[in-house]
Amino acid sequence: METAMTSVPGAKISGNHLMDTVSRIAPVLSQHIEEEENRGRLSSPVVDALRDAGFFKLFLPKSLGGLETDPLTMAKIVEEVASYNTAAGWSLMVANSPLTILSRIPEKGVEELFGNDPDAFVAASVHPPMTANRTEGGYSINGRNPLVSNVHEAKWVMTFTLVMEGGQLKINNGHPEILGVFMKAKDCRIVDTWQVLGMRATDSNDVEAKDVFVPDHRLCHIMPEFNAGYHFKGPLYRFPAAGANIACLLAPVSLAVARNAINELKAIAAKKTPLGSMVTIRERGVIQRKLGRAEALVQSARAYLHSTIAKCWYETLAGETISLEEKADLLLAATHTNQSCVEAIELMYTAAGSSGIYLKSKLAHHLTDTQVLRQHGFMNESRYETAGQVYFGLRPDLPIIEL
Repeated sequence: METAMTSVPGAKISGNHLMDTVSRIAPVLSQHIEEEENRGRLSSPVVDALRDAGFFKLFLPKSLGGLETDPLTMAKIVEEVASYNTAAGWSLMVANSPLTILSRIPEKGVEELFGNDPDAFVAASVHPPMTANRTEGGYSINGRNPLVSNVHEAKWVMTFTLVMEGGQLKINNGHPEILGVFMKAKDCRIVDTWQVLGMRATDSNDVEAKDVFVPDHRLCHIMPEFNAGYHFKGPLYRFPAAGANIACLLAPVSLAVARNAINELKAIAAKKTPLGSMVTIRERGVIQRKLGRAEALVQSARAYLHSTIAKCWYETLAGETISLEEKADLLLAATHTNQSCVEAIELMYTAAGSSGIYLKSKLAHHLTDTQVLRQHGFMNESRYETAGQVYFGLRPDLPIIEL
């Protein structure tokens, strides 16, 4: 049976020592889950363990004190961390995804954010975009973003903004001008909105900006061709930015939740005897069928995700340009992984019968987490359409995948 640490054949893994680190901190990750769920955010011991392990700077350049981890290793680390603590795995996505945009801002901004603090935490949300009005030396930012995960840990907040000019959207080449901006977290207001069904420990509250000044060196235009700065010459920063975020950081969390649900069902099935039966439910064909189906869904999704990441990574290492279709491949693999995991978890939940309905049930926890994960805008069911648009030669309805 494949596990989270099984390699794609021929894939280069640069971070086996990082997997060992996950195992070392696993007791800390697992110890505080109930407290974190009630509090709505990760505990200090878990945050400290992840930070000390370097997991918040996996995508940060080595020249800035980061680990500059390859995408396939990143996917494996996220899944492994999430297998012990789903919200902790999610926090790796939160901390590392803005670093793919960091590579586009001027070097002065990069140095301000990370030059003296490689462990600085950047929270992010990109929809709906805020507004940016030109002012001397930069832009004034206004708006409110939901779903800014781990926001209480953040020193910086990254968001997308629509540039305004004379009260109207500024249009370039037929499209709104979009900036990625890095605001000081202390200049923003956190709005407590995170009372939700699942993923409760992710601290994904709203952030509000009112006339927050962002200097030119802490922002970038999103869509122009990427020209690597001093710190970003390595192949990691030629790997598709959106693909890195979606395939390597988001989808692996779903894999971890699904694997945990399968393991929990197996534990229940070994002991539970249903009404009117003399044998445990693992002896029943309907339960065996559901387990087999779930294993097929999760194992095939993982293999598909890893092979797609590996293909794009090796092409990047070879100096090849990743095509839009291949970027759509990454999106599709992540979407299919997420949706396959949803189906697998629902199979395990129904197989458990009434054992899964209690709030204290681990299966109930996995079910509510996956109901939140399935709604993520980058890998919900509508992204099958986005990939199909690209394969038909049409402009995708999620332009960010072009990054």
